Amino acid sequence: MAPPPFPAPLVVVGLSLFVTILVEVLTLVLVASSSTYKRLVADIDRAAKELEKLQSAGAGATPAQKKRERALDVQLANNSRDFYMWRMRSYMILMLSYAAMFYVLKTWYSGKSVGQLPFVPMFPFSKMAYQWLESPAAHDMSFMFLFMLSNMCIKPNVSKLMGTQLPATVNKATDMSNLVARFGKLMGAKKA
Repeated sequence: MAPPPFPAPLVVVGLSLFVTILVEVLTLVLVASSSTYKRLVADIDRAAKELEKLQSAGAGATPAQKKRERALDVQLANNSRDFYMWRMRSYMILMLSYAAMFYVLKTWYSGKSVGQLPFVPMFPFSKMAYQWLESPAAHDMSFMFLFMLSNMCIKPNVSKLMGTQLPATVNKATDMSNLVARFGKLMGAKKA
């Protein structure tokens, strides 16, 4: 399959934009528009805000407040588990779309440089910048590097525009480190 007759950087950025919009539309239609998903996000947001308010009371909390805090921890743990089951649909859409796009880009541009960088990339980025290039020059970049750069710029803006970006409280409450801490705290309370 021959690459399109347009400049390679334009094709990579354009395909990145197209796939990002496609993923966000499919996520909006198949995941975010569901009433169950919306309810879960609202419940997590409400519980996280209430828990944060209770935890700000600190050591002066009454036994009733501590009991409510524990109940909110349990509720957040359960809602987060259900939330991740819904998010898996979004991740599957993303994974399948990107796999198809990488297949197309790799068949078009494997072994070819798609552009020149104005700098020589340092170690962690040089591996990505030279990925699948046969004999790269110091300033060459592969389609993978250009795709990652354009995706980092495009995806957050498209998510915000389409309304699929989660509230900050939900992101924080469902963050893996917070979930692990919450489960550890709940398991420690059960043993006591």
